[in-house]
Amino acid sequence: MNEINKKLGELVTIVKKLRSPNGCEWDKQQTSETLIPYLLEEAYEVAESIMDNSSSHLKEELGDLLLHVVFQAVLAEEKDEFSMNDVIVSINKKLIQRHPHVFDKNLLSKDVESIKKNWELNKKNEKNRDSILDGIPKSVPSLMSSERLQDKAASVGFEWENYQDVINKIYEELEELKLGIKDNNQKNIEEELGDILIGVVNLSRFLNVSAEVAMQKANKKFYKRFTTMEKFITKDKKEIDKLSLSELDSYWKKVKDEE
Repeated sequence: MNEINKKLGELVTIVKKLRSPNGCEWDKQQTSETLIPYLLEEAYEVAESIMDNSSSHLKEELGDLLLHVVFQAVLAEEKDEFSMNDVIVSINKKLIQRHPHVFDKNLLSKDVESIKKNWELNKKNEKNRDSILDGIPKSVPSLMSSERLQDKAASVGFEWENYQDVINKIYEELEELKLGIKDNNQKNIEEELGDILIGVVNLSRFLNVSAEVAMQKANKKFYKRFTTMEKFITKDKKEIDKLSLSELDSYWKKVKDEE
């Protein structure tokens, strides 16, 4: 533990050196706001390395993300707002407060649903929020946001009883979408598509699958298959935009068969 504290302190010292008069011109010019794009990029790169199951990349990307955490803390310390030590003290305190079933020997409940309910209610009360649904950053991707909204609602009992109920609801929304398409009602079409997406996200929760991760993996699979198809077409000395849909479909099946 002392070694971790030492290395973390060394990282803080390095960032402060980069921000000093004799430091790096780029680092000296940065503000909390200008670093936001880089912070988000590093967070996504951490997620990607996890999905790629690459421990070496994960180690590197976690370091890059940690750098941004420290950088933000150093910027705040420069303005006499808080320090890196305050950040650590704060998260330690929060984790203990939000896990009384672990740290309070007088509480024996280990029920997962009770824990989730208490977690969301505690956050609502701590931050004086109007709704238990509040607190999700607006910048969070839509699928992830939908998942978190439904998690929060479910924590207080607003939840389907089983996955079959969710599937039935998705079919119901599909029928409503068909009516919107038949009536050529663009507003209804958009609304019903949104309801279907919410239903699919809800189904993913019941199946213990992250909708966001599933979508990322599906996108990656599609990219791999399509680019492989392009290579097959080029190898046959053909042009992709000159092929019919049936010909493209034939190449697509070839890609899938060779996986």
